[in-house]
Amino acid sequence: MDDIAVPIASTSGGADDSVIAFQYPWALKVCQRQIEDESILLNVSRPFSTSYKHVQFTWALRLTDEYVLSNNAAVDSNRHVLLHLYYKEGPCPEVAVEEVRAQILDPTTNETLFAGLALTPTEFSRGSGWPIHVEKERRAEFTEFLHKSVDSSLLVVVEIRMKESLFEPLNYLPDVETAFRSQRIEKAVHKFVDDVINGKIRIPDLEHVDEKQADKFSVHRLIFIYGVDTVSREISENDQHSEICEQLVRNTFAHIYFERVLSREIKYFDDFVTLVEGLTYAHLPALRKEVERFICQEVIQIQADMDPSFAKRLLLVSEKYNLDVLKMVINGFLVDQIIGNSNPPKELVNITHELHQMAHEIRENENIENIVGTVVTDLQELTRRVRRVSLSHSPSQSSHSSSPLATPTNGSGSPSVPAPFDSPTSRFKRVSLA
Repeated sequence: MDDIAVPIASTSGGADDSVIAFQYPWALKVCQRQIEDESILLNVSRPFSTSYKHVQFTWALRLTDEYVLSNNAAVDSNRHVLLHLYYKEGPCPEVAVEEVRAQILDPTTNETLFAGLALTPTEFSRGSGWPIHVEKERRAEFTEFLHKSVDSSLLVVVEIRMKESLFEPLNYLPDVETAFRSQRIEKAVHKFVDDVINGKIRIPDLEHVDEKQADKFSVHRLIFIYGVDTVSREISENDQHSEICEQLVRNTFAHIYFERVLSREIKYFDDFVTLVEGLTYAHLPALRKEVERFICQEVIQIQADMDPSFAKRLLLVSEKYNLDVLKMVINGFLVDQIIGNSNPPKELVNITHELHQMAHEIRENENIENIVGTVVTDLQELTRRVRRVSLSHSPSQSSHSSSPLATPTNGSGSPSVPAPFDSPTSRFKRVSLA
């Protein structure tokens, strides 16, 4: 059986992948600004975030005069007003948007003043943007309308439609759980781990490690590096795509090694922190990702009953050890908690107070106050960005919400799932960030 290379991460959905629509209202006063020797329209929105299932993509809008080249070489380029959508931040470097629509309303009467701006399926790269087009025949009309609106207040309403699969947190971790994975690689990794456990394989340099004094993560590092190399050489003998194959071997080996060896070391919250810290200092990023996948899976399962204090501790850990996907998920959970509260500002203050209290209890880490400051700032900013956006449609099979303005159709509460460590209160109750 030939090996089939799989992507490092997968954000593509199946044939039934639902589309979600987000609406953002941008209230602005149309301004002209002096740029060098000419006066041009230039308005930029504050960043806003489309958030669903605790995954966030951050965007911004820009309304400005730009020169548009004419198809007729004999005619000089013309200056038109364009509305751009920019992809600023998110869990992936490129993101596909199914459709963007925009219209301009009177902010007082909500009367439509200009409609028909649209963008067909487009892929955005982080840090770049695309214009939301108006029909070519109406460009001059759109430009004239906005030039006449200088110093006037307008409401730009933008709808962004995206596939639901983009909002699955686990899609942003190495993908080894698909139907396209290589069975031959998986089989070879299992055999190697079996042989290590049964003492049938000699790991180079392992005999020089004093098991009584050495860090156990030094042993894991030697086994992991030798294992990936051994399986890669075995598979590459019949595989011409060696570079892709090696990455797949590393991801598959990390997944299986974690499931069969490292996961047995996790019983309490402290064990999770110790594992992340050890793998960080042992420079084993693939295994770190597996630990992150593990805790993200558990958080997603127990989120309906998750202790908010447990979430805050996870947020501190994810910031300290740069666990970006976990941080995104926990931030989303806490933002939903803040926005869903009857008094969001007070709830944010309460969360900030609890984080600082946790910092005082963790005296081993002299930088913990800086970590708290960072997570609080990020939480405040994300809350502002998410509150500006409404989820105008969500698939019927899901019950997750994005904001207080979200209106899922036929949504229902998530079933209660048993906690992974017996219960989050009885076992995940200790924290150490030293």
